[in-house]
Amino acid sequence: MAILHLETKPISRSSGRSSTASSAYRAGVAIEDKRTGLTHDFSKKKGIGEKDCFMFHNGEKLTLDRGELWNTVEKNEKRKDARTAREFIINLPHELNPQQRKELTEKFSEHLAKKFGVAIDYAIHDPNPKGDDRNFHAHIMVTTRTAKLDRRGNIAFGDKTALELSNKKLKQLDLPTTFEQIKELRKEWADHCNEHLHQAGHNITLDHRSFKEQGLDKLPTVKLGWWQSKLEREGVATKGGDYNRYVKEHNAQLQQCHFDIGRLTAQQKFEQMKAEKEQQKQETLQNAQKQPLELQSKYEAWKLDQESKHGLERTTTQNRKGLSLAERMAQHKADLAKQAESPKETQKQTPTPSDRGFSL
Repeated sequence: MAILHLETKPISRSSGRSSTASSAYRAGVAIEDKRTGLTHDFSKKKGIGEKDCFMFHNGEKLTLDRGELWNTVEKNEKRKDARTAREFIINLPHELNPQQRKELTEKFSEHLAKKFGVAIDYAIHDPNPKGDDRNFHAHIMVTTRTAKLDRRGNIAFGDKTALELSNKKLKQLDLPTTFEQIKELRKEWADHCNEHLHQAGHNITLDHRSFKEQGLDKLPTVKLGWWQSKLEREGVATKGGDYNRYVKEHNAQLQQCHFDIGRLTAQQKFEQMKAEKEQQKQETLQNAQKQPLELQSKYEAWKLDQESKHGLERTTTQNRKGLSLAERMAQHKADLAKQAESPKETQKQTPTPSDRGFSL
């Protein structure tokens, strides 16, 4: 999967470097350094993709001659230890095709030109045939001073950009520190990558934050550089290569530990849920067993209450059912006699069939 990488470093005379030689090497061209009289010819260098050199003037994008640009820079800087250029190295997502990688590099280069007001010289490099075939990257050289055109249409330079100032000076100007500026640039580069990846239909999101800032306990690998990379390709172990192999093994073991812990945690949660469901099932069964007993008890209580209220009538009726017809007639005459003696009670109570000794 695509990885996020952005690094920046100055090109300084104090380290024996020049902007003309750096540009010629990265673009695979020949440039004569008029200050020293040396010609830096890298026109036979292979693996160079798209390249461009430009600046913005009054909002208009102008194409520049890189030889003229960097010779003007070298002439303008007088100090023997001067920083003549700054370089950004960015990894390009291998998931993108060549045209998409060119558009991504161009958009980010234009962003840098507008953000700092500088001239840009970029070149896209293909992977080394003997190395990782996914290592598409770009070298973006920027001037250390703001660039513009003078009245004659020649390139002219202004003050140093904020990236070249000391933290003490930045604090006086109430500007972010160099570290904070680079961190912001990493975020902007991640945003550019994610936008172009999504436009190309890739469900990939890059994060500019460190593992620690993301809350991850993974270890980061280190950049080997061209010399250690060359030795590693030739089968020679290097200090950086050994460290990266250790980091990869450590992160793999860490990932396996996290997987095992996650699996055990999930299993414990499953067992807990299973136990809770079993407990709920048992409680439901117990409640179901208690409910019929409670209903039966209520029914028995109601039945006894009804019997206590109507017990006499039920007993009299049941007794009369056992009498013969003659006995019932005699009983009926006796009842009539009682009613005659108590006419008020007779008016209040209406005889029912059961009172007459008949059963319905």
